[in-house]
Amino acid sequence: MQVDDKPHRIPELWFEDGNIVIQAGKSQFRVHRGILSARSSVFQDMLSFPQPLDSELVEGCPVVRLHDAETEVTVFLRAIFDPDYFMPFPAKTQFEILQGCLRLSHKYSVEYLRLRALVHLSSPFRTALSEWDNAYWDDREGPSNRLPSEVESWLADDVSTFIAVIQLAREVDAPWVLPVTFYGLSCRLAEPMALTEVLEGTVCNGVPTTLSPQDRKAFFAGHRRQTSASPIAMLAFLSDPRDIPGCMVPDECHTGRLSGVDLTRSLIDENPSIPLDIWNEDSWYDLDICSACSAYLKGKHAAARQAFWDQLPGIYSLPPWDELIRMKTEAIGAHAPF
Repeated sequence: MQVDDKPHRIPELWFEDGNIVIQAGKSQFRVHRGILSARSSVFQDMLSFPQPLDSELVEGCPVVRLHDAETEVTVFLRAIFDPDYFMPFPAKTQFEILQGCLRLSHKYSVEYLRLRALVHLSSPFRTALSEWDNAYWDDREGPSNRLPSEVESWLADDVSTFIAVIQLAREVDAPWVLPVTFYGLSCRLAEPMALTEVLEGTVCNGVPTTLSPQDRKAFFAGHRRQTSASPIAMLAFLSDPRDIPGCMVPDECHTGRLSGVDLTRSLIDENPSIPLDIWNEDSWYDLDICSACSAYLKGKHAAARQAFWDQLPGIYSLPPWDELIRMKTEAIGAHAPF
């Protein structure tokens, strides 16, 4: 079978009045060198050198070859030449777009695009538990009526995406997203093929994706800690203390609390690595306890979740939250509403 290895043009990025052709893999883009130079100091330097007399031409335009993934170059150039393609947060986007825009805007020093992409990257991976609890992805069409601080602008929903985020965050120096990313990856390690993807790498949006040896080691060590200790600590409120101040029916409430332990056993057996989610708002409706016990135990559970959250960076050998928040603030503080 003969393989067609001829370059192909990307129609939405082939401008008849363009004066330079960018080629990545087998994809070609005819664009405007002046706009590229204005947006990117790297392209400005790259394109400032005189072209050799025998340089490659396409329709009279010099060809510049990039050694980047075709999919990423496509979204990166579209974001530069189409202002509606990759809108600032809280507009919705997709990880495929975000990934290419962030990696290449960082590589080619397109500062406004890099900042925009960093904000989008951070939106599902918050640095405060209250923000992480309140923000979520809304798949309904049209603009959202929620506050920007409650918005996740894209959906992180599979193992390859979490691995790609870890790799990308390391490349662009965005470590503040890593604690929640490691947590999310740990929660999904029981899924089919997840362990293989973590160990051997995978492909995300056409780009080879893998954890570094250091991140792989930190992940497995953190996963063991997250799995072994956290469910017990998170559910201790169901049996301890025995007596709760203000409870008028302690025997009945204690029995109700123990029934909650039975309810969670199957969840722990199914996936012990979800400490922040092992007991959620709906779980409280299954407890037959008085209002005084309910209020008291909700406080105990909230404190246990916060204690785990505070320890989360250290579980994965990352700097503490206050240092990560400082780094996030220095990088995007003036550009993110969270």
